[in-house]
Amino acid sequence: MPCSFWRRTLPGFGLAILLAVAAATPARSQQPPADTIDRWNRMSPAERERELAKLPPARARLIRQRIWRYNHMQPEERQALRQRYQTFSQLPPDKQQTVRERLREFRGVPPGRRPLVRREFEQLRLLPEAQRQTRIDSDEFRRQFSPQEQQIIRDLSTYLPN
Repeated sequence: MPCSFWRRTLPGFGLAILLAVAAATPARSQQPPADTIDRWNRMSPAERERELAKLPPARARLIRQRIWRYNHMQPEERQALRQRYQTFSQLPPDKQQTVRERLREFRGVPPGRRPLVRREFEQLRLLPEAQRQTRIDSDEFRRQFSPQEQQIIRDLSTYLPN
């Protein structure tokens, strides 16, 4: 089921889809990345391949994969992704960079730990700020997660709240 697949993916992964495609957009317009994906989807396959051919092969392959994943999301997942991007785009540049760094760090978390980190992030981002901070300050949180995992969870749940 596609919905459960996306729930298992890393937090902010959809955001990574939008950011990657936006970075590859011809003429780097000021369009939001979700609109950029829509524009790419309206291109003919030949036009799309011409634009992707301008990129390094690994980057073009990554963008193809991310566009495919985006196109296979449920409509409500796409809407949630657009909302998450809107939240992200309203952050100051330094906070956007922090989110990007934490997402990169998350990809470096051992595969067996990722579901635990993702689950904690998803739970914390739904809490009001005071409750989120209480959980982050708890001994249980400190025991359960490494310092790097704590930082990933803390920053992502703070900068990408629900």
